Amino acid sequence: MTPENLLLFAGALLVLFVTPGPGIAAMIARTLDAGPWHAAMYGVGILTGDMFWFTLAVTGLSALATQLGAFWLAAKLVGVAYLSWMAYRAFWSAWTGARPRPVFRAGSKRSWAATYVAGVAMPLSNPKPIVFYLTLVPAFVPLAEITPLTYALMLAIMAVLAVLTAGAYIAGAHRARQWLVTPTVRRGADIVTGCVMAGIALLLLFAR
Repeated sequence: MTPENLLLFAGALLVLFVTPGPGIAAMIARTLDAGPWHAAMYGVGILTGDMFWFTLAVTGLSALATQLGAFWLAAKLVGVAYLSWMAYRAFWSAWTGARPRPVFRAGSKRSWAATYVAGVAMPLSNPKPIVFYLTLVPAFVPLAEITPLTYALMLAIMAVLAVLTAGAYIAGAHRARQWLVTPTVRRGADIVTGCVMAGIALLLLFAR
């Protein structure tokens, strides 16, 4: 294992994490809806799901993963249900001008757990990420040279890059959140947020 291999791996991951996708859109919407810390918890869930796929790629369990049909369906339904609830809350706020009562008290353990589980469901509900890791890892790092230490180092690289990129998106969204002070601007932002969340839920539901 050479430093060049790890640098190439980190560079490819950086491109993956920076490129906007459903996960980033959901984190931004979560920032506007509940604040940066809940969005960060959602991002931790997404990272957990990514690490799951990466681990399967490294350990060669991809064939087993494709057989877990019930697991994918359950994860997909969790993700769709949570995103649909977020879309409903945004549309409800835009229609009435008032914030709806949350399912769980803000800051409660159940609220944090629900946010985390929904984040995990985002990558786990779609088998496509494993294709990326199955092609990325062998291209930059010889699988035979991945030791427990190297595996831990690669997970650390994933975590650092995820924190930096997600943090940048969340911070930008949080600054924008401070501008939502007038009813007109907030109503427009709620409509956009609701449309984004509903669109992602539909993509997740019909993704194959």
